[in-house]
Amino acid sequence: MNLRRFSFTRSIAGKAQAIFSAVFLLVLIVLGLIIYTTQERSLMDRSRRELANVSDLILNMVDIYVDKAIQNYLRATAEKARDLAIYHYKLYKWGKLSEEDAYLRVKTIIIDPVFGRIGETGYLAGVTGDGVLDIHPFSEGVDGSDQPFVQRAMEMKNGFLSYQWRNVGEKEAREKVGYLSYFEPWDLILWASSYRSEFKTILDVEDLDETLKSVSVGDGGYTFILDREGRLVAHPTIQGRNVMDIAADDGRLYVQEMIEKGNGTMLIAGELGGGGSDRLAAFRHYPEMDWVIAAVTPVDPVYAQLNKIKYLVLAAVVLGFLGNYLLMSWLFGRLMRPVGRIRQVADAVSDGDLSQRIAAVSEDEIGQVAGQINGLMDNFAHILERIRAASAVLLSSVQNLSSSAQEISATSNQQAASIKEIVTTMEDSDKLAKSIANRINEVASISNNTKEAVTDGFDTIRKSLEKMDEIKSANAERIGGVRSLGERIDSIWEIVNIINGIADQTKIIAFNAELEASTAGDAGKNFKIVASEIRRLADGTVHSTGEIKAKINEIQQSSDHLILSSEEVTDKISEGWDLSHDLRKVFDDILGSSEISAKSADHIALSINQQVSTFEQILLTLKQISEGIDNFATSTRSMTEASGDLQETADGLNDLVSGYRSGEEEGERGEAEEEA
Repeated sequence: MNLRRFSFTRSIAGKAQAIFSAVFLLVLIVLGLIIYTTQERSLMDRSRRELANVSDLILNMVDIYVDKAIQNYLRATAEKARDLAIYHYKLYKWGKLSEEDAYLRVKTIIIDPVFGRIGETGYLAGVTGDGVLDIHPFSEGVDGSDQPFVQRAMEMKNGFLSYQWRNVGEKEAREKVGYLSYFEPWDLILWASSYRSEFKTILDVEDLDETLKSVSVGDGGYTFILDREGRLVAHPTIQGRNVMDIAADDGRLYVQEMIEKGNGTMLIAGELGGGGSDRLAAFRHYPEMDWVIAAVTPVDPVYAQLNKIKYLVLAAVVLGFLGNYLLMSWLFGRLMRPVGRIRQVADAVSDGDLSQRIAAVSEDEIGQVAGQINGLMDNFAHILERIRAASAVLLSSVQNLSSSAQEISATSNQQAASIKEIVTTMEDSDKLAKSIANRINEVASISNNTKEAVTDGFDTIRKSLEKMDEIKSANAERIGGVRSLGERIDSIWEIVNIINGIADQTKIIAFNAELEASTAGDAGKNFKIVASEIRRLADGTVHSTGEIKAKINEIQQSSDHLILSSEEVTDKISEGWDLSHDLRKVFDDILGSSEISAKSADHIALSINQQVSTFEQILLTLKQISEGIDNFATSTRSMTEASGDLQETADGLNDLVSGYRSGEEEGERGEAEEEA
């Protein structure tokens, strides 16, 4: 693109303004793209982190639910076996059975494959107080007191127990869970146990699904659970459906990828099975049940925020460019005023008017150059007047040359002396002009070095601003993460309230069951015992949730304190960014001034060099005149020819000098007119 086609680029100010505006626009566009891409990455990362936190929360909820379900099931099974022992022991006490027969009946029922089976391979067993497996479907009579988990059972006698165990024929040990219920009359620990992974069939999936529905996942999000075969264990709408081979809008089999990876996040094109907007999913593997637990939320809100940021960036680029253009127009117009005055004086000198001078406009480099040019013009005008006077004397001498040879010889000697003096003066003037040219070249070099130094400083300020932007973004992400933690804590409050509600209902049900058992007499005693245990469990749950509430309050107080500290840090960062931004504006002004000064100094140096060349030509001419006069003085034979040549030379010099006007000449003319 040729800038000469435009009229506003014919001047230095126009060219500089066009270049600065183009560079500034390019910088604004690059910064806008950086801001947009940074915000896009930040919003997507924040959405992924929030969704990952939700999936972790759901994983903990499911783990707690499964633990409680397993404990309740095993406890009920163990206590059912203990109630069976209590019943037969009462038959023994009533005299209906011998103690040996009562114990044998209990043993037969416990090792029954149907009654005593738990899960796929679990079973009921009875262990004596000294660690002997007295009742066991596979290892009856074995002494297990040397096993660490049996020793713990001997110490506990009642309660929940978890340990690693490997059945006969298996290669690796797996986690096994059991519940102990101690029957003191026979010193027998009734033990209900099974592998943790075999409790899938006893879980209440409907209750689990309702629990997951209570968890909020953004606007329009939800949670679901997949098993290893791709069946939806829990889902808001299509629970129980197998989605292993169902593809999304882009054809990808996301369900298979989730099951293969186990943990991670991914962007899903639409809903599984087709349709809907794009969604972001975070999934976690739950190894105990071999499930994949996922949280899904639409990404439309993120795209809406990105559109707002895009429009704001475009508006900032347009307004910044217009503001910069107006500022550059005003600034370059103000800086180029002294240069315009220098150009006017140079035009007058080229027309032969040496009376013009440059007014003092500033004390900077331009002002110093203007002062040096004024001094140069004063010296030139003075030399010109002396040349004019010398040419007048030369003309007078030539006119009187023909009257007398002696007078001609004397006059020629005088003229030769005068010309030599002029040559000496011109040589001094030439040295002065060359010295001025050297000084001007030094000024131009210093201006260019200053411009380079200011450019380096400007780059440093720009890098500092970029670092300040990165610090602000990082601190904003930190505050967002803390606030997100506060929101997650609020969701935990809802879970605690749900648990309290369930515990209260359980206590009411247990109380009613005790009343019913009391009215049933001896037949309801066992049921009354179970109801009492349920009410005791509900009381323990209420007490545990009270402790959880206290811990949540401490977490919330710490989170609020962290948010206040982060906001104070944000204020300090903003102050530092404002100071760096102001410093960048100052460097912008200095950079513009230095570039203008460098260009002006280069132009002035060029003009001075041209004037030095002119002085050299004048000096050469005067030397030729001096040589002619010397030859004329030594040879009177060629006096006539020499005087003719001298007349022509004097006329040419007079014509050369008469083309210039100086202030001294006008002053002399005024004095002559007053004398007349």
